[in-house]
Amino acid sequence: MAGEEDTAVVLIGHGSRLPYGKEVMEELRRRLEMRGIFKVVRTAFMQINTPSIEETLRELARSGMKNIIALPVFLADGAHTKEDIPEKLKDTFAGEWAEIGKDVKLIYGKPIGVDERIVDILVDRVKEAAAAR
Repeated sequence: MAGEEDTAVVLIGHGSRLPYGKEVMEELRRRLEMRGIFKVVRTAFMQINTPSIEETLRELARSGMKNIIALPVFLADGAHTKEDIPEKLKDTFAGEWAEIGKDVKLIYGKPIGVDERIVDILVDRVKEAAAAR
């Protein structure tokens, strides 16, 4: 894969009827973008919210991005990260879209998983809850 400066990152969320879900994803996107590591950072959603995974990936391919990392913003692996999202990724550049995806290197990342940084957040949330009682 080319250097990070040639890479687009797509943060993939589930989607929600509640506006806060999309707002959280957009704020994560904004903060990752502010780090200046990747050329482009976008959000995409499996369902309910827009843009869809397919729309975002196709827009990036049309704009000339050749290296795209699709990253599920999910805590753990499950049916969505193991089946639904990979299926959408596979279908994105199929059929009539094959031409725009032919030179695109699309990599699918892992969900967040167990990480000491997440444990630190959990400790903070427990302390906040205890202080509020």
